Amino acid sequence: MLPWTDRFRTGQARGNETMPEDGRPALPDLAAIAGFAEPSAMAVAVLEGPARRLRYLNPAGLAAIGRDATALLGRPLAEALPALGPESHAILERVRRSGAPQRLAGLALPLGADPARRWDIELSALRGACGGIAGVLALLREAPAEQAARATLDALFRHIPEGLILAAAPDVRLTRVSEHALRLVGRDAAEVLGQAAALHPATWQVYHADGTTLARPEELPLTRAVQRGETARHETWVLRRRDGTPLPILCSAGPIREGDGPVQGGILCFRDVTDLHRTEAALATQEARYRALVEAGALAVWIAAPDGSLRDAARWSWLTGQSTSAAGGLGWLEAVHPQDRDRVAARWRDAIEAGAAFEAEYRIHTPQGWRWTAARAVPRRDAAGRILEWVGANTDIEARTLAQAALRASEERFRTLAEAMPHLVWQSDATGRPDYLNGRWRAVTGLGLAAVAEGGWLAALHPEDAAQRRPGWMAALAEGTDYDADARIRTAAGSYRWNRLRAAPVRDAEGRILHWVGTCTDVDARHQAEERLREALAAQDRLLREAEHRIRNSLQLVAALLRLQAARMPEAAAREALEAATARVQAVAEAHRALQRSPDLRSVRLSDMLRELAAGASVQHPGSDIRIAAPDSLALDAERAIPLALVLADLVAEAVRRRRPLGLGHPVWLEAAAEAGRLAVSVADGVIGLPEDSPAGRLDETVIRALARQIGAEIRRESRDGGGTRVTLHLALEQVAGGRDGPRV
Repeated sequence: MLPWTDRFRTGQARGNETMPEDGRPALPDLAAIAGFAEPSAMAVAVLEGPARRLRYLNPAGLAAIGRDATALLGRPLAEALPALGPESHAILERVRRSGAPQRLAGLALPLGADPARRWDIELSALRGACGGIAGVLALLREAPAEQAARATLDALFRHIPEGLILAAAPDVRLTRVSEHALRLVGRDAAEVLGQAAALHPATWQVYHADGTTLARPEELPLTRAVQRGETARHETWVLRRRDGTPLPILCSAGPIREGDGPVQGGILCFRDVTDLHRTEAALATQEARYRALVEAGALAVWIAAPDGSLRDAARWSWLTGQSTSAAGGLGWLEAVHPQDRDRVAARWRDAIEAGAAFEAEYRIHTPQGWRWTAARAVPRRDAAGRILEWVGANTDIEARTLAQAALRASEERFRTLAEAMPHLVWQSDATGRPDYLNGRWRAVTGLGLAAVAEGGWLAALHPEDAAQRRPGWMAALAEGTDYDADARIRTAAGSYRWNRLRAAPVRDAEGRILHWVGTCTDVDARHQAEERLREALAAQDRLLREAEHRIRNSLQLVAALLRLQAARMPEAAAREALEAATARVQAVAEAHRALQRSPDLRSVRLSDMLRELAAGASVQHPGSDIRIAAPDSLALDAERAIPLALVLADLVAEAVRRRRPLGLGHPVWLEAAAEAGRLAVSVADGVIGLPEDSPAGRLDETVIRALARQIGAEIRRESRDGGGTRVTLHLALEQVAGGRDGPRV
């Protein structure tokens, strides 16, 4: 392994930089960190900058990841360890930004060959000479429970007299092989570790039970366990050693999962059954009378005299380790568990006295320890009906009994948890028929199992919600997917409260749905708050629209008063000034009318505003022909709409006052369009003559340009081909928040 200084220089070369990222503070001297980190059993890493670039890894860190320093140092963490999830990056970024240390216990990280390995982690901010945060120091130590489990696994792989192999998903890459397995096959660990499924048959030379057909990778028990989630039990295969010697092996394999999660790997156990095959062949020849029962699953077949004393105890002795003399008579009861012995003895005496079949389940002592069995014995009678002997058998039910005990414990834990939860909890069978309701469900809804037997949990919902939620629940039942929805549940008091409904299927090892578990969480307060918010927003919208309506009416009233006053003015200049003021007030009113049509009162559809301006100008100048052209999709914020309306109203008034040749139609065009990411609004006419206006009737050019600057618009005048004038205002499509100095890109 390289010294830490060489590893650090290697990281610099790969990162192709010697300065801190983005001008941030430089890391402290790594020599101080390496001084304690190099001999440490903890994994120590130094991450620099926002990219969390790996600047240092001690030997323990490199060993945990299982990769060379040149492949890691100098790289951003996301590139060096792409399997790390976004949660890990988010935690590191919080430490780097806030400087607050983080302690995490029992966290599974996808490092090295074992992605489920758990770590206790300490994260601290590293500060440079200036005091600024330059990076993060990460200390990882294997979790105590993980260490104990790994120590147990190490001992198992070193000492168990059977072949053990661990493989990781998804490519069935071998991560660990026991010493006994290597001895059986005659290979070194370096030859087999790291292999994927495609290489297993070639390296291990695995054949089918016939010893001549080479196995394909997908047929092997370990491959099936990892890639299909299958469990293989006691399968016979033939393994050829390096020297070509065939070795019959008995294999069992299964997938490795964490809870109900996806398959993370698999384990294979195999053993040399050469001697076992010889023994079985001998026993098959010698014990033909017991073969059928043994093949049917019996652990031991025994014969008892009519009085119940054990007479043929060979298989019983083989099973329990008792000598045939010790097991004779009623001595076999000494091999029965003390807690079961009296019960079994009493039932055996009752069967002997009644001459009826004997059945009992009890534990017997075997060389491997206590084991659950199911015993059954029946009398064999002669033609006269007298009992000649009792023929009995003990069948292994250890797995079934343990499974039943585990199931009972699991159900008890579920019931305890469900009764303690502050939620309504229910369970149903695979078809959705409830078979359990916790106490809180019954207390809140007043409904028991009988009341919801037919309709299921839907029976507790508001009728409207039940009708709406039924199709989704039926689809979840049919597809086996999780269900999540909100609905109102009727309480025992007759009121309704909103609840969050969640349900998920519980499956067996083969993926079949066993039952459904669901919860109902009270979210009525949230729904009530949302309803109040909707009502408040609706009231606010009504007030705004009423205010806009009153503003528009007030402006209309002002315009009417100005128009009335203008009609009474004898001086032409004063009259024109009042008429121009009327037009501007009318323009503002028309902009407010367009704004009132907006769905959100924050923007004006330009086509509506131009249409209102054209209608107002036609009233002021009867006989004028004013036309508009604007797509309905263009909109402008209300803040800029009114100044723009004032400018456009004055430009339209200027255009309609121009002299027009007799007999010719010369419309004035109000147009709006989006051009190159900006809004272009123009007033155009085709008149050649000069305008018939007076200084009193025109908006001062300085004022027009001031209004244009206010909305960030540029004004351009140009002569049209064939005569006439076009005035165009260019402005941003959207107003930038925070100022009125014009749009910003």
